[in-house]
Amino acid sequence: MLGSPVSQRAKTAVAEFLPLVDPADRRKESPKGIRAAILTIVAVLAALTGIFIDRAVHIDDPLFVWAARHIQSHPADPYGFSVNWYGESIPISEVTKNPPLASYYLAATAFLLGWSEPALHFTFMFPALAAALGTYLTARRFCRHPLLAALAGILTPVFFVSSVTVMCDMLMLAFWVWGVHFWITGLDRPDHPRLAASSVLVALSALSKYFGMTLIPLLLVYSILKKRRIGPWVLYFAIPVGILTWYQWATKRLYGHGLLFDAAVYANQFGKVSLARLWVNAAFTGGCVATGLFFCRQLWPKTVLAAGAVLALAIALVLLGEGRIGSFSLPADRSAQFLIAGQLGIWGVAGLALLALAILDAYRHRDADSVLLASWVAGTFVFAGFVNWTTNGRSILPMIVPAGILITRRLETLQVQKETVAPSPRTLVPLLAGLALSFVVTLADSRFADTGRAAAATIRDRYPSESKPAIWFQGHWGFQYYLETVGAKPIDVKRSALARGDLIVRPTTNSNLFRLPGWAKPRESFDLPLVNWISTMNLKAGAGFYADIFGPLPFAIGPVEDERITVFAVGDP
Repeated sequence: MLGSPVSQRAKTAVAEFLPLVDPADRRKESPKGIRAAILTIVAVLAALTGIFIDRAVHIDDPLFVWAARHIQSHPADPYGFSVNWYGESIPISEVTKNPPLASYYLAATAFLLGWSEPALHFTFMFPALAAALGTYLTARRFCRHPLLAALAGILTPVFFVSSVTVMCDMLMLAFWVWGVHFWITGLDRPDHPRLAASSVLVALSALSKYFGMTLIPLLLVYSILKKRRIGPWVLYFAIPVGILTWYQWATKRLYGHGLLFDAAVYANQFGKVSLARLWVNAAFTGGCVATGLFFCRQLWPKTVLAAGAVLALAIALVLLGEGRIGSFSLPADRSAQFLIAGQLGIWGVAGLALLALAILDAYRHRDADSVLLASWVAGTFVFAGFVNWTTNGRSILPMIVPAGILITRRLETLQVQKETVAPSPRTLVPLLAGLALSFVVTLADSRFADTGRAAAATIRDRYPSESKPAIWFQGHWGFQYYLETVGAKPIDVKRSALARGDLIVRPTTNSNLFRLPGWAKPRESFDLPLVNWISTMNLKAGAGFYADIFGPLPFAIGPVEDERITVFAVGDP
């Protein structure tokens, strides 16, 4: 068995992987232990990708796919086209608030694999795998059980859901975590090739998603604390700064405004700090990184657990009394109120506990490594809740790396773990709980994604091309992507000329929906099935994984109605 071709290929893969591990940072792990860790991570992600390989295009996925298609014919002008995303056709450079590297990646791989959903998701399996392996390597610096740290980070709802999108978040995280790994290992000796590689990876992270540029101050502060002085290493920060400066200049020449600063202005929510925003942000943090809750019995003494339970109950009762949190009003149904308030209490306390874990670790160790982890968590938390235009799971994603490490470091401090690379039985149950929750959340999100594709297929079948009237639609996201494939057009409030007998297709849950005038009469409706007890985007359930304007929870457990698609007939517009 050990001499089989599969085993030999595994050994070869590990042998090629080992040079990326800093020799001074290999701890007590043997090549066999590293091989087992790598294969465990690969198996988990391969299974996940395989299950959801045919998932429909969803939320902002179309923006990245359309840009990638345009790049294939206009590689020097990634955003040189218009799109109707807000109810009228405008340049996509005014719509998208992300840099184009993910679309360039898609454009390159699509030459070989095509544009099918399985091809798109297979393409983005590699950034997810790179992020997971980079998390494992980075964790080796900070704790004795890096596999446990990696699993505690990736077996989370935010990592699972982000792994099956074709947006830029996972690509940004992959470059991010490898940039951190090469910097902290390169700074020790110093190793100039590693520092140079890190600076390039930081730039690539920022060109995948602008949040990646926050690595520059994060690593700068870490380096000063580590070395106690400014050294020649500081010159390497000129590489990402120079690349981003060039990007701002180039996009200003192309589109009349620099996209880097434009995104910063769009995201800026400073000054809008409130207790409601703080708690929603904490709830998103706790839910997205749910392993923090599942490990709570091992992480905290009973008195702290009791205090957390009391706080969660108190918050739930306050929310029930107020009937709202921020701009979100609890539904009229009393049982739905209890469900939403209870989940807000639990996940909010879990999010605060993760912040406390970072503070406690920094206080205990008081070194550059602990400050790096605490700053990583705190910076992500502040950006997600008080800088970005909306709190969402995608903004929480970078936190999974330090979260897994902090959980493991706390377990090691409390001597819960034995000296072994593999997770012990006591850690297996929380990891399996994280796996189960992450899977059902991703399943619910994927089922919702599939409603756009199913709606388009239903419209195509019910209104065949030889007899159908002009078909228009409201709503965007994946719904728009698929409706356009069957010949329907998005309504442009300034330019569309609707005629008597035309049809308008309208989903229930989507963005930028507006009330139709009286001359649009309902003609028929049909329902598309969802997971009926958990959701990621549902106003009634309070779930808003991609934008908290839909709800104060990243996902919500509770009754979920099927997605209703309504077809309106145009009278005399």
